[in-house]
Amino acid sequence: MSFPANIAQTILDTVIGRLARLFDNGSGGDSAKAHEAARQMLSAYNAETTDELGLAAEIVSLQLHTLEALSDASERDLPLNKVLRLRGGAVSLSRESHKARRELDKLQSARRAGIASPSVETMIEAVIAQPATVHPAVTEPVLAQPVPAEITPIETTAIETTPAKQAVENALGMIAEAREAVQAARKTGGQTWARSLQKRLAAKRITDTLNKKQAQYATLTPACPGSPAGAAGLNAFALTGRGIAAAVMP
Repeated sequence: MSFPANIAQTILDTVIGRLARLFDNGSGGDSAKAHEAARQMLSAYNAETTDELGLAAEIVSLQLHTLEALSDASERDLPLNKVLRLRGGAVSLSRESHKARRELDKLQSARRAGIASPSVETMIEAVIAQPATVHPAVTEPVLAQPVPAEITPIETTAIETTPAKQAVENALGMIAEAREAVQAARKTGGQTWARSLQKRLAAKRITDTLNKKQAQYATLTPACPGSPAGAAGLNAFALTGRGIAAAVMP
């Protein structure tokens, strides 16, 4: 499983080292096994240039993160909205993986056909070599108009994130959140915040029901609302309801 000599060993070692971290669980912490697994995954794409190697590494990384997202989505005690988000993130990662694979196929097809990819210097020289064209209608120089004071200049330093990149970042963030939630659940003996929320909702329902019953009881006994017997009955009813609600809470 060797790579072409035109790819610098430093580049190859860096890419394999990055991918090897994704194989830590499967290798049991064995660095040599993790590096060998990363090298084997990369060699399956037959990369012969640095551009092809970068795309191959991107494909491998996206595929492994897709599997991790789907694995986290199958964990128990995760709320439905988080499961759906993880599955949606896996779909986004898989879509980006297929896009990178199509780009790799284009590069390899062009290389086999003998079509060299233009370098940056070649493209710049081609632009400079083009003759400047002047529209025949333009005979007088156009003077720059002053910018009104009420118009705020547009900030050019902010770089907008493409939707595809944002989807991948969201998916990776959801994977990290799910991993932390699962680890916290295991440390606490399986008692997750979802179960606690269910108990709080059940206690609220019981409290609301008892309040309604208490109001109905007060309506049915209007004869002596201020008598000791009536007040004692209402207080006992309310205390019983609060005791039941407190017993449901964790």
